[in-house]
Amino acid sequence: MEIILNEYHKKANAIKIAKVAFWMQHPKSRKESLKKLRLLREQRLASQSNW
Repeated sequence: MEIILNEYHKKANAIKIAKVAFWMQHPKSRKESLKKLRLLREQRLASQSNW
Protein backbone atom coordinates (compact mmCIF):
# COMPACT_ATOMS: atom_id res chain seq x y z
CA MET A 1 0.00 0.00 0.00
CA GLU A 2 1.41 3.33 -1.06
CA ILE A 3 1.33 6.27 1.33
CA ILE A 4 -0.13 9.40 -0.23
CA LEU A 5 0.51 12.75 1.44
CA ASN A 6 -1.60 15.79 0.73
CA GLU A 7 -0.18 19.32 0.66
CA TYR A 8 -0.90 19.92 4.36
CA HIS A 9 1.15 16.90 5.41
CA LYS A 10 3.97 17.83 3.06
CA LYS A 11 4.13 21.32 4.64
CA ALA A 12 3.94 19.91 8.18
CA ASN A 13 6.76 17.46 7.45
CA ALA A 14 8.91 20.21 5.92
CA ILE A 15 8.43 22.38 9.02
CA LYS A 16 9.36 19.49 11.33
CA ILE A 17 12.47 18.71 9.29
CA ALA A 18 13.51 22.38 9.40
CA LYS A 19 13.08 22.48 13.19
CA VAL A 20 15.14 19.33 13.66
CA ALA A 21 17.88 20.71 11.43
CA PHE A 22 17.94 23.98 13.40
CA TRP A 23 18.21 22.25 16.78
CA MET A 24 20.91 19.91 15.51
CA GLN A 25 22.96 23.00 14.61
CA HIS A 26 22.09 24.82 17.88
CA PRO A 27 21.94 22.20 20.63
CA LYS A 28 20.97 23.22 24.15
CA SER A 29 23.33 22.59 26.99
CA ARG A 30 22.45 20.06 29.67
CA LYS A 31 21.97 22.88 32.17
CA GLU A 32 19.48 24.69 29.88
CA SER A 33 17.56 21.48 29.23
CA LEU A 34 17.27 20.66 32.93
CA LYS A 35 16.16 24.22 33.69
CA LYS A 36 13.39 23.93 31.07
CA LEU A 37 12.25 20.54 32.40
CA ARG A 38 12.14 21.92 35.96
CA LEU A 39 10.04 24.88 34.80
CA LEU A 40 7.63 22.62 32.91
CA ARG A 41 7.30 20.33 35.93
CA GLU A 42 6.51 23.29 38.20
CA GLN A 43 3.91 24.60 35.74
CA ARG A 44 2.27 21.17 35.51
CA LEU A 45 2.12 20.82 39.29
CA ALA A 46 0.66 24.32 39.63
CA SER A 47 -2.06 23.64 37.06
CA GLN A 48 -2.92 20.24 38.60
CA SER A 49 -3.13 21.65 42.11
CA ASN A 50 -5.89 24.04 41.01
CA TRP A 51 -8.22 21.12 40.34
